[in-house]
Amino acid sequence: MKRVLAFLLAMVLAGCVSDGRSLRPGDDAGAVRAEMGTPALVVPLPDGGQAWFYPRGRVGRQTFRAELAPDGKLRKVEQVLDEQHFDQVIARKTTREELLRMLGPPAFQGRGSAKSEDYWEYTYYWGAQQPWLVRFGIDDQGLVTGQIRVSEMGGPAPGRM
Repeated sequence: MKRVLAFLLAMVLAGCVSDGRSLRPGDDAGAVRAEMGTPALVVPLPDGGQAWFYPRGRVGRQTFRAELAPDGKLRKVEQVLDEQHFDQVIARKTTREELLRMLGPPAFQGRGSAKSEDYWEYTYYWGAQQPWLVRFGIDDQGLVTGQIRVSEMGGPAPGRM
């Protein structure tokens, strides 16, 4: 019974976690942690800052990225699992490390047998909260080779393929 209660309490608390809406640029790292909790992943940025990632929502279909400057001040908080961010990945030669800095931890990682390349999958919502999946191929040199977006309910893919 105690385990059941502990599980239910954890679920309730997880539902109360903030998406950072009340944070403003210039807030310090302590305010971000107080508002959003402990990040699931912290990635160093080339300029000395950090990106803190907070997967949220049902099965992690939203990931909030809090970007901190080298002085620990918040630059911005944004939800990064969306078409706009996926298009940015393909618009340039993105590396595995850049993909991690942009979108955070994938929901799933694997190795493709046909192309002999790694892939990272992110689940997200598109349109009227429809469940979608985007898969990025990553070659042995660590470059993103492409992406495919698939509806988990069937139907046409949004944006570019």
